[in-house]
Amino acid sequence: MMKSMRCITPLVLLSRLSASNSLAVASASTATGGAGVHVPIGKDGDGEYTASTKGCFDVIDTATPLVLEQIKKQPLRAFGVAAYHIADYGTADAGTSLGLMTKMVEAVRERSSDETNDAGDEKKEVVIHYEDQLTNEWQSVFNHALGLKSVSDAYNQPIPNPYALDNVFVEACGVGFHNQCYPKNSIDFGVSFTAMHWLSCSPSSLGGTEYMHAARLSRPDAVLPEKVQAASDWKSILNARTKELAPGGRFVCVNFCKDSNGYFLGQTDVGTSMWDSFQSSWDELKEQGLIQEEERLGVSFPSYYRTKDEFLEEVSNDSDLKVVSIEERVVRCPYRELYIAGKTDKTPREYAEWFVPTTKTWSHSTFKSALNDTRSEEEKERIMDQFWENYMTLVEKNPKEHGMDYVHAYIVFEKVE
Repeated sequence: MMKSMRCITPLVLLSRLSASNSLAVASASTATGGAGVHVPIGKDGDGEYTASTKGCFDVIDTATPLVLEQIKKQPLRAFGVAAYHIADYGTADAGTSLGLMTKMVEAVRERSSDETNDAGDEKKEVVIHYEDQLTNEWQSVFNHALGLKSVSDAYNQPIPNPYALDNVFVEACGVGFHNQCYPKNSIDFGVSFTAMHWLSCSPSSLGGTEYMHAARLSRPDAVLPEKVQAASDWKSILNARTKELAPGGRFVCVNFCKDSNGYFLGQTDVGTSMWDSFQSSWDELKEQGLIQEEERLGVSFPSYYRTKDEFLEEVSNDSDLKVVSIEERVVRCPYRELYIAGKTDKTPREYAEWFVPTTKTWSHSTFKSALNDTRSEEEKERIMDQFWENYMTLVEKNPKEHGMDYVHAYIVFEKVE
């Protein structure tokens, strides 16, 4: 298991890249930002993230009207540019955004055909660039993007695949969204969902404390290394997108936030805090004699949930990238909503086994990284199995109280011409 990248010195990662994946990789000095901070779980190719993270479909559905509205408004590049280029930053295994990508392709073709009065534009070429870290599940990306693995949402509704529309081309980039990933003025529309809260490196300043995440601190004014790193990363992210977007291009960023009510991922006005459940389940490992005190206090998430003000602070008045709109939204946990509505027919234990994996997909590697390096991989995984069992047992006792509400800032950017 790769440890989180520390914010100390540049780290060069070497990887054997499959030629079939056609990854676009920058020089080693710039391509590794963020690689290893978050490590996917499951076997590459299985698409476990999409299979277990059904709430992301609802988050993207909430953003879809914003995206389609901007496609209608943005100036299309001169028709001599053959293809329309979409970038999906921090795509994970690419499954959760397939429905949106399909609608975007259809919207671009409808508008292009209407404006040129050319029925041939109904098949206008569209390139979808899938971006994520070097260590991403790239086989899963292509299985989803090429339609080799079908996808359904939390309500068992099949998700259409844009590749089936013909004249849609799929490419992948493993550079990392903290860096410039594509040539200047080459992207017509960029999107990112539930990704850019991950930091380019891990300050790990919460290790040795009772806090696992910066959002949990009772002193929101505290100047944490995570807060400082997040500000620097956000500036880098915006600078990179400014370069990549074509004039008139759009970037819709849906990112975890700490909203005006103090709500954030898994901790809102409904149910038990997911973070309280994490903490008690992790502490129980100490009580069970499985971890030491240093390990109990060793969890420090390498991510940061920015406030609305923090998102806006790094937008320069001199930049060509302008904010069209920003709003905070809470998307309720679909697992809990379906269970409470009686639409699952699941027992409390079955609900726990259904819900808990959606918290595991993105947090497992961070918890595991707190375990002592003297432990073998096998021992670490046995401990992690017990941790997730502790959590499922907790959920089973009162399933209606447990869920993971999503709290995001929905931001629309425009690159002015």
